[in-house]
Amino acid sequence: MIKCKACNYDNPIGRVHCMQCGAKIDLTMVVTEDQATGATGEVVVKVQKAGGGASIGRVIRKIVSLAILAVLGVTGVLVWQQIPFEDMPSSAAFALAAKGRLDTLKQAQERGTPLTITFNNKEINSYLNDPASPQQVKVTPDNPEAVFLPRWAKYQIELGSNRFTAQAVAEIRIKSYTKQFIFRSDGSFVDGGDGRKVKWTTAFIGRLPLHALPGGDVVAQLFGNLCFRFQGFDAEWKLLKEARAVALAPNNIVVCVGAAR
Repeated sequence: MIKCKACNYDNPIGRVHCMQCGAKIDLTMVVTEDQATGATGEVVVKVQKAGGGASIGRVIRKIVSLAILAVLGVTGVLVWQQIPFEDMPSSAAFALAAKGRLDTLKQAQERGTPLTITFNNKEINSYLNDPASPQQVKVTPDNPEAVFLPRWAKYQIELGSNRFTAQAVAEIRIKSYTKQFIFRSDGSFVDGGDGRKVKWTTAFIGRLPLHALPGGDVVAQLFGNLCFRFQGFDAEWKLLKEARAVALAPNNIVVCVGAAR
């Protein structure tokens, strides 16, 4: 309130003339907080600075930032978690057996001779990963001197009914700490205009389902093509793509080459 000097009536802030006597009110004593000196008769008013309140735009930006942080947090947790992974044993004997029958298939394919051969999970994974295999997956070599080392450690194939699961174990080492991450895709063979192809339907990093994202079909295909190229196995892929028939069953793959009888 501000007092009228003529009649001592208390007027509310904002009045120019006294509500009781009509005299002009002396406004020189009305000051803001940063102007106040403590002099007798001063009337201190609070002034809210422009932009001091929470604007709608700022609130929206905060909500969006929190949502992004929440998504990143959930993504990180899912990637960090490992999906169930059964490490399939391998042996040099199975790897050599698979190699011999693959060579026989290739020769029959080149000659056009009809031939059907069945391979099982253990033979395929031994051929991929056994240290004594004649055609082992070329994983990224270890480097004991590296402080930070990301590397592929192992590939694995699990055969199912008309489908197969490809898994890759990636390792990240920081000094003496090593963390494994599992990459997985489910796929099947489909016939296309230019030969047989792999159609990937799922894509996982840990427990994060990338195929659940918008455009999941495209994401799964790109992910599978990128992670499961099996470099160095071009001849084997070519054989599967050009074979007369390829049938997938639990634990087995049947490959038919040459002209049908």
